[in-house]
Amino acid sequence: MADVSTLQLLLEQAERARDEALVALQQAQQRANLAHAQHKDLGDYQQQYDRRWIDQFRGGAAVQIVQAHQQFGLRLADAIGQQAQMAAHQETRLQAARQQLQDREMKVASVRKLIERRQAEALMLQMRAEQKTSDEFAAQRARQNPR
Repeated sequence: MADVSTLQLLLEQAERARDEALVALQQAQQRANLAHAQHKDLGDYQQQYDRRWIDQFRGGAAVQIVQAHQQFGLRLADAIGQQAQMAAHQETRLQAARQQLQDREMKVASVRKLIERRQAEALMLQMRAEQKTSDEFAAQRARQNPR
């Protein structure tokens, strides 16, 4: 039975690792959601900004204002691109966290299955030993009380 207790320790360790992976997955999901939300917010802001300036351009804006708009638009586009890269990076990390959780879930399931098999084997050995003892007792009685 020492083997099963060792496996129980292994199971507890695997469950702790799985629980840690679950927390890491949740954190990665939050970071990915935040990065995507920031990317969306920047894109929405760019659309609003462009609409406002289109209206001002129609009214006849000065060249300096047009240049300032273009420069800001370029910086905003760069920021959106960087945020898209950040969102993609967070998505990659999220996928890795999902895979790690799945791997750890498989380890927990494998250890549980191994424990079940070992317990079933131990039960079979115990039943065989009891049967052998019973058979020996019956044989001994038969020898003592021949009919």
